[in-house]
Amino acid sequence: MMGLIMLVGFFQSWNMALSIFNLCLISAVMTMGANIQWGYAGLINFGIMGYTALGGLAAVLISVDPVEEAWRVGGFDILMCFWFIVVMILVVRFILKNYAKSKIRTYSVAAIIILGIIIIRVTAEPGIEAIEAVDPATTGFLGGFGLPIIFSWIVGALFAGGLALVVGKVALGLRSDYLAIATLLISEIVIAIIKHEDWLTRGVKNVIGLKRPAPYEVDLQTTQWFINLVEKFNSGKLNVISDIAERQSVLNQLVIEGSSVFVKLCYSGLFLIVVVFLLILTQKALYSPWGRMMRAIRDNEEAANAMGKNVVKQHLFIFILGSAIVGIAGAMLVTQDGLFTP
Repeated sequence: MMGLIMLVGFFQSWNMALSIFNLCLISAVMTMGANIQWGYAGLINFGIMGYTALGGLAAVLISVDPVEEAWRVGGFDILMCFWFIVVMILVVRFILKNYAKSKIRTYSVAAIIILGIIIIRVTAEPGIEAIEAVDPATTGFLGGFGLPIIFSWIVGALFAGGLALVVGKVALGLRSDYLAIATLLISEIVIAIIKHEDWLTRGVKNVIGLKRPAPYEVDLQTTQWFINLVEKFNSGKLNVISDIAERQSVLNQLVIEGSSVFVKLCYSGLFLIVVVFLLILTQKALYSPWGRMMRAIRDNEEAANAMGKNVVKQHLFIFILGSAIVGIAGAMLVTQDGLFTP
């Protein structure tokens, strides 16, 4: 793979070669997450893109500045809905935990959920309409926290891990083929919500101009130390040009090309740190007592369960861990692109 990328660099452009290399690094992180689930525990997960989308959502919510006007006209309604959801979850959890399984319990939980959805919808509708009406061409959503986007890599892992916790509690008891269908369905639900809830992420109108952890090309092109670096690196090519105007024109073009390559190298460095860090951790985990236990569970669940291993708990943990790593990959992808396009 590296040989092919080098060939692209030599025969086409290093800009494209580094773009491919960075995508390979992001794919490597995503693959590690999927491999933890399938390779370590034998858990099939067809919902990878849902967890990737949550990582991208984290990048938006962390890095975009808050839209003050949107918060003023509809933020209170959204916060009220959030608290309604929290209360509804706590009440349902209390009923399920403290009352024996019966028709009354089932009907009560169903009634609470239906009533909660109605209340949330009625409460949220005016706020959502007001938020989406705030300069819809450029904003039309609540925005985020305005923090450095690199923090979103951790938050993306938390978002994806949180969804995996909910999914795992419900679906991990299913047979492998039903688990595959369930994870795919939940993934599509997540993507559909992100696409259609404009107040949260602008939906299909996309969020552009996200903050980046690397310098901007236009800034580098006017920075003297970078111009000197490009001139020194290409001194052989520039020294053969005698005409001053032509030499300056060639230098300007080299600076433009070099700025793009430099930015992609910055991303490559950040992504390599993540890949190496995760690779070391996963390899240490694989050959640890915990890793041997997971392989035993994967190969024979009944035998592992008979030896006192909590198979359900370990499956849930590995499902959350793998999904969290996929969430990191989603945040990394949006960080590199600088835009969120669900």
